[in-house]
Amino acid sequence: MVDIRVAIIEDHSLTRIGMRSSLNEQEGIQVVGDEATASNGLKLLQSTKPDIAIIDIGLPDRDGIWLVQQFRESLVSETAAQTKVIMLTSFAKEQMVLAAFAAGADSYCVKTIKFELLLEALHITHEGQSWIDPAIARIVLKHTRQGAAAVKPNATQTVTISAIDPEQASILQADPLTNRELEVLELIVQGYSNNEIAQKLYLSLGSVKVYVRGVLNKLCASDRTQAAVLALRAGLLN
Repeated sequence: MVDIRVAIIEDHSLTRIGMRSSLNEQEGIQVVGDEATASNGLKLLQSTKPDIAIIDIGLPDRDGIWLVQQFRESLVSETAAQTKVIMLTSFAKEQMVLAAFAAGADSYCVKTIKFELLLEALHITHEGQSWIDPAIARIVLKHTRQGAAAVKPNATQTVTISAIDPEQASILQADPLTNRELEVLELIVQGYSNNEIAQKLYLSLGSVKVYVRGVLNKLCASDRTQAAVLALRAGLLN
Protein backbone atom coordinates (compact mmCIF):
# COMPACT_ATOMS: atom_id res chain seq x y z
CA MET A 1 0.00 0.00 0.00
CA VAL A 2 1.34 3.43 -0.95
CA ASP A 3 1.97 5.78 1.97
CA ILE A 4 -0.14 8.90 2.46
CA ARG A 5 2.29 11.76 1.87
CA VAL A 6 1.76 14.64 4.31
CA ALA A 7 3.18 18.18 4.51
CA ILE A 8 2.86 20.30 7.65
CA ILE A 9 2.89 24.11 7.70
CA GLU A 10 2.74 25.28 11.31
CA ASP A 11 4.71 28.07 12.96
CA HIS A 12 4.66 26.72 16.51
CA SER A 13 7.83 24.61 16.73
CA LEU A 14 6.71 22.18 19.41
CA THR A 15 3.36 21.58 17.70
CA ARG A 16 4.98 21.09 14.30
CA ILE A 17 7.73 18.78 15.55
CA GLY A 18 5.32 16.78 17.70
CA MET A 19 2.87 16.37 14.83
CA ARG A 20 5.65 15.34 12.44
CA SER A 21 7.04 12.80 14.89
CA SER A 22 3.64 11.31 15.73
CA LEU A 23 2.56 11.03 12.09
CA ASN A 24 5.84 9.43 11.01
CA GLU A 25 5.30 6.75 13.63
CA GLN A 26 2.04 5.74 11.95
CA GLU A 27 2.13 2.93 9.44
CA GLY A 28 1.15 4.10 5.97
CA ILE A 29 1.95 7.79 6.57
CA GLN A 30 5.04 9.68 5.43
CA VAL A 31 5.71 13.33 6.32
CA VAL A 32 7.46 14.72 3.24
CA GLY A 33 8.36 18.04 4.86
CA ASP A 34 7.36 20.78 7.26
CA GLU A 35 7.72 24.56 7.31
CA ALA A 36 6.96 27.41 9.70
CA THR A 37 5.94 30.16 7.24
CA ALA A 38 3.47 30.54 4.40
CA SER A 39 6.14 31.51 1.85
CA ASN A 40 8.31 28.48 2.61
CA GLY A 41 5.20 26.34 2.92
CA LEU A 42 4.14 27.31 -0.59
CA LYS A 43 7.51 26.19 -1.96
CA LEU A 44 7.19 22.93 -0.05
CA LEU A 45 3.72 22.20 -1.43
CA GLN A 46 4.77 23.06 -4.98
CA SER A 47 7.85 20.85 -4.86
CA THR A 48 6.37 17.83 -3.08
CA LYS A 49 2.67 17.96 -4.11
CA PRO A 50 1.64 15.95 -1.04
CA ASP A 51 -1.58 14.00 -0.66
CA ILE A 52 -2.46 15.97 2.47
CA ALA A 53 -1.38 19.46 3.55
CA ILE A 54 -2.00 20.32 7.21
CA ILE A 55 -1.98 24.12 7.35
CA ASP A 56 -2.26 26.47 10.31
CA ILE A 57 -4.35 29.49 9.36
CA GLY A 58 -2.33 31.79 11.64
CA LEU A 59 1.14 31.88 10.06
CA PRO A 60 3.62 34.71 10.79
CA ASP A 61 4.13 36.10 7.27
CA ARG A 62 0.85 35.33 5.47
CA ASP A 63 -2.24 33.46 6.64
CA GLY A 64 -3.13 29.93 5.64
CA ILE A 65 -5.86 31.19 3.32
CA TRP A 66 -3.29 32.99 1.17
CA LEU A 67 -1.16 29.85 1.12
CA VAL A 68 -4.01 27.61 -0.05
CA GLN A 69 -5.11 30.09 -2.72
CA GLN A 70 -1.56 30.65 -4.03
CA PHE A 71 -0.84 26.94 -4.18
CA ARG A 72 -4.02 26.11 -6.07
CA GLU A 73 -3.55 29.02 -8.48
CA SER A 74 0.09 28.11 -9.18
CA LEU A 75 -0.74 24.67 -10.57
CA VAL A 76 -3.24 23.33 -13.06
CA SER A 77 -6.51 22.66 -11.27
CA GLU A 78 -6.29 18.88 -11.65
CA THR A 79 -2.86 18.75 -10.05
CA ALA A 80 -3.65 21.15 -7.21
CA ALA A 81 -6.88 19.29 -6.41
CA GLN A 82 -4.88 16.13 -5.73
CA THR A 83 -3.58 17.77 -2.55
CA LYS A 84 -6.27 17.78 0.13
CA VAL A 85 -6.09 20.52 2.76
CA ILE A 86 -6.75 20.19 6.49
CA MET A 87 -6.97 23.68 7.98
CA LEU A 88 -6.02 24.18 11.62
CA THR A 89 -7.59 27.05 13.51
CA SER A 90 -8.35 28.22 17.02
CA PHE A 91 -12.03 27.93 17.94
CA ALA A 92 -11.50 30.77 20.44
CA LYS A 93 -11.20 33.23 17.55
CA GLU A 94 -14.51 33.33 15.71
CA GLN A 95 -13.31 35.40 12.74
CA MET A 96 -10.43 33.01 12.13
CA VAL A 97 -12.78 30.02 12.25
CA LEU A 98 -15.02 31.66 9.66
CA ALA A 99 -12.03 32.58 7.52
CA ALA A 100 -10.71 29.02 7.65
CA PHE A 101 -14.08 27.66 6.57
CA ALA A 102 -14.39 30.22 3.80
CA ALA A 103 -10.94 29.33 2.48
CA GLY A 104 -12.39 26.22 0.88
CA ALA A 105 -10.20 23.68 2.64
CA ASP A 106 -11.30 20.05 2.61
CA SER A 107 -11.39 19.58 6.39
CA TYR A 108 -11.32 21.80 9.47
CA CYS A 109 -9.78 21.05 12.85
CA VAL A 110 -9.24 23.09 15.99
CA LYS A 111 -5.60 23.32 17.08
CA THR A 112 -6.38 21.62 20.37
CA ILE A 113 -7.57 18.48 18.58
CA LYS A 114 -6.44 15.17 20.04
CA PHE A 115 -3.97 13.30 17.86
CA GLU A 116 -6.36 10.35 17.47
CA LEU A 117 -8.98 12.66 15.96
CA LEU A 118 -6.42 14.38 13.74
CA LEU A 119 -5.43 10.97 12.45
CA GLU A 120 -9.09 10.18 11.78
CA ALA A 121 -9.50 13.50 9.96
CA LEU A 122 -6.41 12.78 7.89
CA HIS A 123 -7.63 9.39 6.71
CA ILE A 124 -11.17 10.62 6.01
CA THR A 125 -9.83 13.60 4.07
CA HIS A 126 -7.48 11.38 2.07
CA GLU A 127 -10.48 9.25 1.10
CA GLY A 128 -12.08 12.33 -0.46
CA GLN A 129 -14.49 13.18 2.32
CA SER A 130 -14.65 16.20 4.64
CA TRP A 131 -14.01 16.29 8.39
CA ILE A 132 -15.25 19.23 10.41
CA ASP A 133 -14.87 19.76 14.13
CA PRO A 134 -18.25 20.31 15.86
CA ALA A 135 -16.86 23.45 17.54
CA ILE A 136 -16.17 24.94 14.13
CA ALA A 137 -19.56 23.84 12.78
CA ARG A 138 -21.37 25.59 15.62
CA ILE A 139 -19.55 28.87 14.99
CA VAL A 140 -20.22 28.75 11.24
CA LEU A 141 -23.87 27.91 11.91
CA LYS A 142 -24.18 30.90 14.24
CA HIS A 143 -22.62 33.10 11.56
CA THR A 144 -24.96 31.94 8.78
CA ARG A 145 -27.94 32.63 11.02
CA GLN A 146 -26.81 36.20 11.42
CA GLY A 147 -27.19 36.54 7.67
CA ALA A 148 -23.58 37.43 6.86
CA ALA A 149 -22.14 36.07 3.63
CA ALA A 150 -18.54 37.20 4.00
CA VAL A 151 -15.85 37.43 6.64
CA LYS A 152 -12.65 39.45 6.87
CA PRO A 153 -9.60 37.50 8.06
CA ASN A 154 -7.53 40.70 7.94
CA ALA A 155 -7.89 44.33 6.93
CA THR A 156 -7.03 43.80 3.27
CA GLN A 157 -8.82 40.61 2.39
CA THR A 158 -12.44 39.53 2.19
CA VAL A 159 -13.32 35.87 1.89
CA THR A 160 -16.78 34.76 0.82
CA ILE A 161 -18.24 31.46 1.94
CA SER A 162 -18.86 29.54 -1.26
CA ALA A 163 -22.20 27.93 -2.02
CA ILE A 164 -22.90 24.46 -3.35
CA ASP A 165 -22.47 23.79 -7.05
CA PRO A 166 -25.34 24.39 -9.53
CA GLU A 167 -26.10 20.69 -9.96
CA GLN A 168 -26.60 20.19 -6.22
CA ALA A 169 -28.66 23.38 -6.06
CA SER A 170 -30.97 22.19 -8.84
CA ILE A 171 -31.48 18.84 -7.09
CA LEU A 172 -32.40 20.61 -3.85
CA GLN A 173 -34.74 22.95 -5.67
CA ALA A 174 -36.56 20.01 -7.21
CA ASP A 175 -36.68 18.06 -3.95
CA PRO A 176 -36.14 20.46 -1.01
CA LEU A 177 -35.51 19.34 2.55
CA THR A 178 -38.60 19.08 4.73
CA ASN A 179 -38.86 20.96 8.02
CA ARG A 180 -38.12 17.77 9.93
CA GLU A 181 -35.12 17.02 7.73
CA LEU A 182 -33.83 20.53 8.39
CA GLU A 183 -34.17 19.95 12.13
CA VAL A 184 -32.21 16.72 11.82
CA LEU A 185 -29.62 18.42 9.62
CA GLU A 186 -29.07 21.18 12.17
CA LEU A 187 -28.35 18.62 14.87
CA ILE A 188 -26.01 16.75 12.51
CA VAL A 189 -24.09 19.98 11.98
CA GLN A 190 -23.82 20.42 15.75
CA GLY A 191 -22.22 16.99 16.03
CA TYR A 192 -25.06 15.01 17.62
CA SER A 193 -25.32 11.24 17.14
CA ASN A 194 -28.47 9.52 15.87
CA ASN A 195 -29.38 8.47 19.42
CA GLU A 196 -29.00 12.04 20.68
CA ILE A 197 -31.07 13.39 17.78
CA ALA A 198 -33.81 10.87 18.58
CA GLN A 199 -33.91 12.06 22.20
CA LYS A 200 -33.94 15.75 21.31
CA LEU A 201 -36.67 15.46 18.67
CA TYR A 202 -38.67 12.74 20.49
CA LEU A 203 -38.33 10.36 17.58
CA SER A 204 -37.51 6.69 17.33
CA LEU A 205 -33.98 5.77 16.30
CA GLY A 206 -35.38 4.15 13.16
CA SER A 207 -37.14 7.38 12.17
CA VAL A 208 -33.96 9.38 12.70
CA LYS A 209 -32.04 7.01 10.43
CA VAL A 210 -34.68 7.50 7.72
CA TYR A 211 -34.43 11.29 8.01
CA VAL A 212 -30.63 11.18 7.96
CA ARG A 213 -30.69 9.02 4.85
CA GLY A 214 -33.09 11.48 3.21
CA VAL A 215 -30.82 14.41 4.07
CA LEU A 216 -27.76 12.67 2.63
CA ASN A 217 -29.59 11.73 -0.56
CA LYS A 218 -30.98 15.23 -1.17
CA LEU A 219 -27.59 16.85 -0.52
CA CYS A 220 -25.79 14.22 -2.63
CA ALA A 221 -23.55 13.68 0.40
CA SER A 222 -21.80 10.40 1.11
CA ASP A 223 -21.63 10.94 4.88
CA ARG A 224 -22.82 13.15 7.73
CA THR A 225 -19.72 15.35 7.75
CA GLN A 226 -20.00 16.12 4.06
CA ALA A 227 -23.69 16.93 4.58
CA ALA A 228 -22.76 19.34 7.38
CA VAL A 229 -20.18 21.11 5.23
CA LEU A 230 -22.59 21.41 2.29
CA ALA A 231 -25.36 22.69 4.55
CA LEU A 232 -23.14 25.36 6.05
CA ARG A 233 -21.73 26.45 2.70
CA ALA A 234 -25.20 26.68 1.16
CA GLY A 235 -26.68 28.55 4.14
CA LEU A 236 -29.47 25.99 4.47
CA LEU A 237 -29.84 26.62 8.20
CA ASN A 238 -30.21 30.40 8.22
